[in-house]
Amino acid sequence: MPETVSNELIYEVLKQLQAGQTEIKADIREMKARITSVDTRLGLVHTDMALLSERMDRLENRVERIEIRLNLNDTPH
Repeated sequence: MPETVSNELIYEVLKQLQAGQTEIKADIREMKARITSVDTRLGLVHTDMALLSERMDRLENRVERIEIRLNLNDTPH
């Protein structure tokens, strides 16, 4: 025998759907905040790596100048 669908039953189902939707929205907001944090940290890592690369380039130039000054080249005599 089929059950009668009442307005109260529909209202209860809609309340449950809204509660679930509210929870999903909160989870999405949290995930967005976490992704923003990861993006920010990744940007900082990228900046740090660029600075380290620049420092390495400067050190390489300094070592090269020292080798030239001390005549420490790898060419055979």
